Amino acid sequence: MEYDRALRMEIMNGYLNDTRERFENINQSYFDNQIPDIMLRISDRLLSRIGYAHSNPLGIVLSYRYMDKYGWDVMDEVLKHEIAHIYAFHFHGERGHRGINFRSACEMMNVSPTARTNELFVDREKWHYRCRACGQTYSTYRPFSTVQYCDCGQKCDENMLIKITKDQMTLPLQEFRAHIRPKITVYKCTQCGREVRRYKRWSEKHSCAVCHPDEYNENCLMQLVK
Repeated sequence: MEYDRALRMEIMNGYLNDTRERFENINQSYFDNQIPDIMLRISDRLLSRIGYAHSNPLGIVLSYRYMDKYGWDVMDEVLKHEIAHIYAFHFHGERGHRGINFRSACEMMNVSPTARTNELFVDREKWHYRCRACGQTYSTYRPFSTVQYCDCGQKCDENMLIKITKDQMTLPLQEFRAHIRPKITVYKCTQCGREVRRYKRWSEKHSCAVCHPDEYNENCLMQLVK
């Protein structure tokens, strides 16, 4: 058992050295070494994700088991995808997969801005969303909380992403528009008029984040209007 653990640690250290070298090459080739030194880690406990980036401190974690099975043929794209997250957050404060600077970094490195499916370890229900304007579909292992919009145009009710079932992903666009309606919850601040659109109701009371950004205020609660 101790021998197996020692061998695994040796392999993980080798992967970590490779990751550090690849990060430095990518930083130099695409970002002119502007990205600061970040924490890199190979985890043998990472089962639900192939890898992820974190912001405090700046760093990237990659899955040892996925690396061991597929090698850099797959993990090179994963590493670049996570570096794009680091770049977008560090220089532009962007989080998630929809920021323009994140997508620009992915395009520059020729990798997908969509998170790669972890089919090796995860068998979880996906959430599906579809744009009424262009019909594009989005799938995720984590449901959206606030309403999201497709990038096919300016944010409006027409290109709002609608929560759908898997069967509704392939409906003809005209049939989809005619029969599938958005089911959203709308909250409004009675003081400043700010609206928050969500795919489901809050389980707790919330005060307005604009009127009281740093504290919960019982006198300025978001009111359910739809």
